[in-house]
Amino acid sequence: MTRFLAVARHMPTVALSLALGVALRESYRTRRSIAETTLPQPGTLPTPAPRVSIVLPVRDEEDNIDGVLATLLAQDYPDYDVTVIDDGSTDATPHLLEAWAARDPRLRAHRVEDLPSDWAGKTHALHTGVGLTEGEWLLFTDADTRHAPETLRLMLGHAVSHGDDLLSMFTELQFMGLGMRLLTPIGALLLIERATAAETRDRRHRGAIANGQYVLVRRAAYNSSGGYAAPALRRTFADDVALAEFMKRAGSHIDIVGGRGLVTNRQWTTWDSAWRGWRKSVYGEFAPRPLLGFAAGLTLIAYGLVPSLTLLRALLSSRCPHGLATLLATATVAAQVDAHARFDREFKLPFAWSLTAPAGWVMFGLLLLDTIRLIITRRGAPWKNRTMPRS
Repeated sequence: MTRFLAVARHMPTVALSLALGVALRESYRTRRSIAETTLPQPGTLPTPAPRVSIVLPVRDEEDNIDGVLATLLAQDYPDYDVTVIDDGSTDATPHLLEAWAARDPRLRAHRVEDLPSDWAGKTHALHTGVGLTEGEWLLFTDADTRHAPETLRLMLGHAVSHGDDLLSMFTELQFMGLGMRLLTPIGALLLIERATAAETRDRRHRGAIANGQYVLVRRAAYNSSGGYAAPALRRTFADDVALAEFMKRAGSHIDIVGGRGLVTNRQWTTWDSAWRGWRKSVYGEFAPRPLLGFAAGLTLIAYGLVPSLTLLRALLSSRCPHGLATLLATATVAAQVDAHARFDREFKLPFAWSLTAPAGWVMFGLLLLDTIRLIITRRGAPWKNRTMPRS
């Protein structure tokens, strides 16, 4: 009993030491990832330039369709077409697409009425678009993006000159609400635990990351891997990272670059949309392993709460707060804020938001627990009037 009590007395210090180690790693990988992420490097295009087929999946995007199509059809690349897959929209999207197709022969729209039971909506729409197009390269993008005219030319030049089979981009995010500001930096920090930009390029590293807002892929490599038709990818909601890792395992070269000034993205403008968006993004990761997800959620909550509460308690204490636990907590919170601040600077967020780092970790932990609730109750993750496959 005495030994147990002695061990218990040291547990807070051990927990804070572990938290500090995680925070320092988080700060290091954030600095590394930012340093490794460069803008696409202009390359000489072959003559003639390879044809690019842009595949744009949409569902109830009447507020976005005009904006994205105007910028896609204004690309200065010499040879491309745009195929929009209307995934059962119930708003004005079909009528808007009909008008666009009548104005520009490079654009065609195809409507999907029924979603097969063994597919997720977006992966099925992308798969359908691939089958309807013939371009040597494919570009998968989203309706809530806006593209500078030179983007496709620069990205294709970079991909060709670097021997890329899949080239993705960190788009320039526009943070419009509390949910995006609180949850998205944490999601980004977790993403680079999977792989940094250099690790994504490194064939020896098993991990890879991609951003579904812009995925440029060589058709031959996509088809060779099986693409979204592969059973492992059909039902995923994390269509970007899943495709990148799947193609990397098949021997493809994967790359990711920065997109500042090239592609902007504004999504999840409300708390509810940000919560649902991140929840459906992590659902597929933990659906086969709910116990791991439950443990991860509790860990993130503790990671956010324990150091900050320890520091707060020391600051409010009448005694001089210079104990080891206080020093560990202070260093941990400082490292958490530092990692958050480096991300925030990239997206021009005020430093005040960096101070919410501990709260962000707590909220993301709660989001994971909410996701696990949907998994174990077999409710699935709702998104755009559909439910993510439950099994």
